[in-house]
Amino acid sequence: MASHRLKRTLRRSLAVSAVLAAALSSTPVSAQPVTPPPDTSSDAMKEYNDLGAKAAAADEDLVDAQENLKAKQGDLAKANSDLTAARGAEDQAKATMAQFEGQVGEFTSASFRGARLSGISALLVSGSQQDFLERMSALNVLAADNSNALQQLRSAVEKADGARVAAAEAQRKAQEATDSAAKLVEEVKQRKAELDKRSKEVKQALNRLSPTEKKSLGTVKDTGAYFGPPGAANTALQAALAKRGSEYEWAGVGPKEFDCSGLTMWAYNAAGIKLPHSSRMQYKLGRAVSANELQPGDLLFYDDGTGNPDQIHHVGMFVGNGKMIDAPTEGQLVDVRSMRGDGHFIGARRLVG
Repeated sequence: MASHRLKRTLRRSLAVSAVLAAALSSTPVSAQPVTPPPDTSSDAMKEYNDLGAKAAAADEDLVDAQENLKAKQGDLAKANSDLTAARGAEDQAKATMAQFEGQVGEFTSASFRGARLSGISALLVSGSQQDFLERMSALNVLAADNSNALQQLRSAVEKADGARVAAAEAQRKAQEATDSAAKLVEEVKQRKAELDKRSKEVKQALNRLSPTEKKSLGTVKDTGAYFGPPGAANTALQAALAKRGSEYEWAGVGPKEFDCSGLTMWAYNAAGIKLPHSSRMQYKLGRAVSANELQPGDLLFYDDGTGNPDQIHHVGMFVGNGKMIDAPTEGQLVDVRSMRGDGHFIGARRLVG
């Protein structure tokens, strides 16, 4: 199988958020030396396949960078929201503190002016026992009010101090999120430039194939019937098989054109199961199954031969009999082919059952 993706450049460019559009469009791509044509037809096909794998990896790297940026922008929005809330809490705590500072000040001032009488002075100036009791009750109320105001002032001071610390921490996190987002913007720009470069190389390699090879790549070779266990997996399988003959399109998600993860996403969507548009992300779903446990509808994943899931760049769907249906790369059609792929099978996932 020419096992990977090719034409996604244009659509993937459009998928980059509006916030990054200006930055991405301004990224310069240095000129690349012209690759001499291969000596033989088989060499041309090998070069075509190898470059397709590199382009697919570059595309997945771009997807990862975009998803990381999206997540970091979410972190930034939360950090700014937390900062606003912390500053509001700090302002409220300061206002409360000022209020009780004023009350305590009034009590203190009144005491110095003689308004706060002692029990003895109350006895001396009282005209009767009842008058004395009333004056003592009033003094007790004033004392309690003063004690309460002091306690509330202490509490307000503590809250204000805590709010200041929280606001400072929120400010720090907001700045970290801002810096991280800025770095990811640069990473997306670099990944986009790498994808543009790789896509151009694969198109050039495709043009170097012989007319016979191009015709072979663009022909559906397996129109057989395949069935899986009843349920969502078989529904997805039949949806994928119904798309045999569809053209490959970089970032294509149907209904007429697909890339590899776009085809599996489309197929499982027909079965009511939502998948992300990324082979690396799809690899994290469902449960792992070994090669001898495969059932039709299982997803098959391919990497660069390192066994590193972060290097996955292709996905197909198992149909049975050692075969899969996939959307390989530019110049080829959705079809059933050997699951051997390019020899870098990393694992399989079962989404249902």
